[in-house]
Amino acid sequence: MTSNSNEKGIAVVIAVLLLSSILAMGLGISTLVLRELGFTRDAGDYVIAFFAADTGIEKVLMRRYAPVSIPDTTLTNGASYSVVVTPSGATKPDGSTCAASNYCVKSTGEFGNTRRAVEVSY
Repeated sequence: MTSNSNEKGIAVVIAVLLLSSILAMGLGISTLVLRELGFTRDAGDYVIAFFAADTGIEKVLMRRYAPVSIPDTTLTNGASYSVVVTPSGATKPDGSTCAASNYCVKSTGEFGNTRRAVEVSY
């Protein structure tokens, strides 16, 4: 009978350990799911920012023979872009040299808290 009374508390300890491990797995999975939801929600902003940057590049390339920096522009969807044109051989804002035949064009698009850049050389 004394061995039986010593074994009564072990069931509670096993139950607490089992429930603790299940809770830890549940919290870990929910953390991963919430993080992925945040990435998914921001994915639309990434695409809009990229296409805003692409718009800035297209504006400059339309003026192919006399490219100029386009002033910062806000689009109708709330995205914006800024463009920097660097002639061949000149130093770009990042400190590197433009090695293109004619010009290096860098356009940065922004939407929400997202910023994307596109750079072309021609």
